[in-house]
Amino acid sequence: MNISKSEFIDWKSGLVTEAFFEAAEERVYDCMELLAQSAGLDSDQDNFYRGFIAAYREMQQFSVEDE
Repeated sequence: MNISKSEFIDWKSGLVTEAFFEAAEERVYDCMELLAQSAGLDSDQDNFYRGFIAAYREMQQFSVEDE
């Protein structure tokens, strides 16, 4: 399925989408806080939090290029 850049912009500015991205940002912040408090105690947990943060950041930066 192809969507235009203007359709993507419309979707991204929708109320539900904005609420979703706001919740995602809160989760990133929460993980960063957890990582800051517990870094070095469990390397697997550190890696999980780092991966979680990276995945959410990638999702937040997703864009649609002009056709």
